[in-house]
Amino acid sequence: MDDRNKSVPIVAFVAARSGTGKTTLLEKVIAEMKKRGLRVGTMKHVHQADLDVPGKDSWRHRQAGAEAVCVVSSDELLVIGGKGRSDQPLEFRPYLPPVDFILGEGFKEASLPKVEVVRGEVGRRIITPSQDLVAIATDLPELEAPVPCFPLDDPVPLVDWLLENLAKGEEGQEPEESSPLTHFDQAGRAHMVDVSEKDSTFRVAVARGEVRMRPATLRLIKEGRLKKGDVLAVAQVAAVMAVKETSRLIPMCHPLPITGVSVEFRPDEEESKIEIRVEVKLTGQTGVEMEALTGVSVAALTIYDMCKAVDQGMEITGIHLVEKSGGRSGRFSWEGTR
Repeated sequence: MDDRNKSVPIVAFVAARSGTGKTTLLEKVIAEMKKRGLRVGTMKHVHQADLDVPGKDSWRHRQAGAEAVCVVSSDELLVIGGKGRSDQPLEFRPYLPPVDFILGEGFKEASLPKVEVVRGEVGRRIITPSQDLVAIATDLPELEAPVPCFPLDDPVPLVDWLLENLAKGEEGQEPEESSPLTHFDQAGRAHMVDVSEKDSTFRVAVARGEVRMRPATLRLIKEGRLKKGDVLAVAQVAAVMAVKETSRLIPMCHPLPITGVSVEFRPDEEESKIEIRVEVKLTGQTGVEMEALTGVSVAALTIYDMCKAVDQGMEITGIHLVEKSGGRSGRFSWEGTR
């Protein structure tokens, strides 16, 4: 066993079902990483291993009581053992030779970063919990997802992103706080990122969303004829309050000294909806993306609450980060292609 793999980044590739091309994508990712000079280790979760079959010498060793068996050939090593839980790959990193990156196939139940493969002909449903999902590989050009989406047939953009966001820096430093992996410790458990040593910079984030409704409901809002009062005025206050309370709602968010919040509503009669835009500013050590998104979400929920007596079929949709600037990760601008 080699302890040097203890801090090696690990990510699992998962899918809702077989036939998505998960293994084919992994082959391409492995080859691309190897092309860049990286040593890659892989782990695969199976429900029943068929290598250590009854009658084989390795099987007989295990039956006799051996804790683990190494099967060695001139160019390969296979470790067969019963230690640890099969769904927790972090326990098996020491059994690999020294590597730079570990890719897992399967391990849906493990608490570690995951790339989910979504193929259109199999289905559009995303099964990975949001706290584990870091990226999507898909053949769907307009898949709505809360994380970056990458083409299923080209491993290069995905590998670029994995190395930039999940791998350690040249001197073994932890990745910057914009990386999803920074919300996991080395054991794969969630924790709040330590930003104590980061410089304060001016940061801005803009988020959008919309509430779709019946035309009659939109008219009532615009004319101020709902019994609960001025819908958009209340929603504006709710958005500002939500921005300030984000750290109380989202477990790993830092309490932040917000310096500015702007809330805008745009009623659209042609599509019978209200568009919501929230911009948040501060000078600090971490970004305000979550604050802007929370502001939009609570504004939309407030509109629903104010109007549900006349229209329970309203739809809250399209909540996303439009742009952000500041910090070491620089500027982000949503292109509307996911």
